[in-house]
Amino acid sequence: MKGLLMSLRGMTSSCMFLTLVAISLSGKIAAQEATGKSSAELVLGTWVKTGVNIDGQRIQQRAVIKSTGSDGQFGLKYSETVSGKEETLLNEGEGVFTSGGTKYVIMNLTRTRVLAPKDKATDWEASEFSVVAQIIGDRMHSTMGLDRKGGVWTRENTTAPVVTADKMDVMAPMIGTYAGDHEDKGSNGYGIKMGTQHIVTKHWLSPSGKLLIGEWTSTPAGGTADDAFEVRAVCSYSPVEKTIIVNYHTSTGVSMFGKLIRANESKLLWERTGNSPAGLIHEYCLFDFSEPGVLRHTIISRTVDGIAEEDEQGVVTTLKKQK
Repeated sequence: MKGLLMSLRGMTSSCMFLTLVAISLSGKIAAQEATGKSSAELVLGTWVKTGVNIDGQRIQQRAVIKSTGSDGQFGLKYSETVSGKEETLLNEGEGVFTSGGTKYVIMNLTRTRVLAPKDKATDWEASEFSVVAQIIGDRMHSTMGLDRKGGVWTRENTTAPVVTADKMDVMAPMIGTYAGDHEDKGSNGYGIKMGTQHIVTKHWLSPSGKLLIGEWTSTPAGGTADDAFEVRAVCSYSPVEKTIIVNYHTSTGVSMFGKLIRANESKLLWERTGNSPAGLIHEYCLFDFSEPGVLRHTIISRTVDGIAEEDEQGVVTTLKKQK
């Protein structure tokens, strides 16, 4: 379906590739199953998404999916509303739902037609493309293939939150205060001097449980708060990245963005990039809680402007949990 295909491609501008992350969705899936509805039934309804068009104008996309028969037949209508203008019905299609397993439904479009703009309108034409969808709460995650970016749609008029607190469960080991002394070799990228440092790091959940706030303070032996290296961080679940992300800033002028790329019950592996006065930083950092009451913070690798900081790689900082 040419028109719908073009429309669905538009939703890729604000979405990322589907990825596998070690974060459980079992609670949400169980809640859906409790409704007694099949995956196909959960897809039915009106879905919306906002973005920008090729001219940089704000648009709202709307997809209406209705059942048209007892054997999984459905109809789909796609429209857009450009800011300040009336809604335009662009195209429509018909097809059949098929199962993609316990979590997914496949929308097979068998025929489609373009309705607008009028100079590109078509009659009904045979179509041979499919959309894979997964419903999580009032969000529809969809893609036309594993080699394509996916889209995240929201059920129209929903009051359900985009992010739920259970997304932060994987971060539970970080909550609390850890402290200890560390013989620091110094850091070119972060602007830390060589010497003995007393380190205190704290993390706590926001009242909603959807944000993890953290701080890291490293004070030189015999120094004061004015001499300390400070970090302030916020972690959250990103529906776009499909994982936990972090943004943090340091008292030495470094700003970083990171995402959780691997996780289990005791280890959290982060990939982080950002800017510093010394140049562009890229690093992999492991938070290891395998030993009860102990945090081992390891810089697995670090580069500044693409050059490896050999003295800063493989450095382990061991901190103990405070009561």
